[in-house]
Amino acid sequence: MNSLSLLLKRKNSRRQFRKEVHLHETTDLKKRLLLLAGVIALHSLAMVLFEDLDWWQAFWLTMTSASTTGYGDLSAVSFWGQFCTIVLIYGMGITLLAQIASDYVELRLMRKEMRIKGRMRWDHMQDHILIINTPKYDAERYLGLLVNQINQTPELADTPIQILTTAFPDGLPNDLRLQGVVHHTGDALEDGMLLSAGIQNAKYVIVLSPDSRNNHCDSLIFDALHRIKQIGSSAFLLAEAINDSNRPRFKTAGANAVIRPIRAYPEMLVRSLIAPGTEQVLEDLFRHQGDHTIRLDISLSDVSWAHVVSTLILKDIGTALGYVKQGGDIVTHPQSKELIDAKGLIILVNDNQTLPEVEQIRRLFA
Repeated sequence: MNSLSLLLKRKNSRRQFRKEVHLHETTDLKKRLLLLAGVIALHSLAMVLFEDLDWWQAFWLTMTSASTTGYGDLSAVSFWGQFCTIVLIYGMGITLLAQIASDYVELRLMRKEMRIKGRMRWDHMQDHILIINTPKYDAERYLGLLVNQINQTPELADTPIQILTTAFPDGLPNDLRLQGVVHHTGDALEDGMLLSAGIQNAKYVIVLSPDSRNNHCDSLIFDALHRIKQIGSSAFLLAEAINDSNRPRFKTAGANAVIRPIRAYPEMLVRSLIAPGTEQVLEDLFRHQGDHTIRLDISLSDVSWAHVVSTLILKDIGTALGYVKQGGDIVTHPQSKELIDAKGLIILVNDNQTLPEVEQIRRLFA
């Protein structure tokens, strides 16, 4: 058995041990509660039989005795009433009550620890964003940027966020927890882990590439997509692909959108969630192949922006995105009737387009 298999086996053993401890504590608490209820019922019955009290007075005396409150308004005076109080209340009831209080506090602390360390299922989450995997490098910073961008997007601002990852076994960073993010510790490729993370209730699922420098990660993403497809999740599914040739395979496996793992710009990923297809346009802006942007140094004055845009499109030159003011500032997507005073244009062009000379373009606006 190699070291990786041994490590995974040890992690699974520790996880199973924690689950068994939690179940054992819960079972013990239930047993003690049932036993305490039996003690209270027996003592109440004894007070009715030996002290000639009605049921409410008997129950009241039992509870004040068991809680060591002792108001003194009622008390056992007969031998058998006092004997039953000594055996049932002093000998068993008070001890059980103390054990129950201790077990309850311990159970609460254990559940809090499990919640912090991502060992609990978040069954109450509905229509949430499930982020699968975390980047190998600088994960905390990237997730902080991604979550912040999600929260700033009006369409997603109120959407709960859960992360399925093995990267934070001791708990999420404080800045993520303060933003309401929760996590489930586990690997999406483990059987049942996607269901534990509530993927069946998710509205959006983001499958991140664990290592954007390793092409082998595309195989892991494909496996995760296949598992999600088998579950039958209706969530919008976004996946990262390192190799562009794997995009069609990811789409076949169920991905609604595929994007490159660009860690510096999580905004691109968020835009693809709320406006599918924009990721393709945004990615093309970062490369020279296909559609790309150029700066055309040309002076224009007192020309409407609508005239600039329509002229460039009609002459099959490109699509104007903005212009460079005389002072050097960039203006993007100005009002159509705005008269511009520019020393350059930012244009979206295609590889197949052949641009005319600058002087020819200038004459179009003369």
